Amino acid sequence: MAERNSPLILGTEPIGKLLIQYSVPAIIAMTVTSLYNIIDSIFIGHGVGALAIAGLAITFPLMNLVVGIGGATNSSIFLGQKDKVRATEVVHNVLIMCIINAVCFGGLTLLILDSILLFFGASHDTLPYARDFMQVILLGTPITYVFIGLNNVMRATGYPRKAMFSSLL
Repeated sequence: MAERNSPLILGTEPIGKLLIQYSVPAIIAMTVTSLYNIIDSIFIGHGVGALAIAGLAITFPLMNLVVGIGGATNSSIFLGQKDKVRATEVVHNVLIMCIINAVCFGGLTLLILDSILLFFGASHDTLPYARDFMQVILLGTPITYVFIGLNNVMRATGYPRKAMFSSLL
C-alpha cells in the first residue's frame, strides 16, 4: 500500500479524497500568499502613506508573472506513466528555465522599469515608491521563480502538504 503522502496514491485513491487532499493545502498556501500582500499593504500604508500604497498597487501585475506551471503538468504526466527518468528531467529543466527566465526577466525589467510602471498607471508622484518596491522584488526574482516553479512541481507530483508548508515558510 502507498504511503499517505506519496505520489503513488494518485493512481489508487478515490478522486473525491484526492481532491480534498490536494485542494485544502493549495487553498491554505494561496490564502497565506494573499495575506502577505494584505499585510504588506497595511505596513506600507501606515509606515509610508497613501502614495506608497498606490505605488505598491501598480507593481502587482509585474509580481504576478509566474513560471513553472507547465513543468508541473509534464512531470505529473510522466509520473502517471511511471517514467521517473523523464519526470526528473522535467524537474531539472524547470529549475534551469526558472533561473534563466528570472535573470532575463528581472534584468530586462530593471532596465526599463520606469517605462513599465508608467504603462501600468504610475504617476510621477507614485513612481518612486513603485520603483523602490519593484527593484527589491526584481533582485529576488531568481529565488522567487525557482521557489514557485519547484513548488508547483512538488504539488503536482504528489506532495501537496510539503508544497503548502514550504509556502508557509
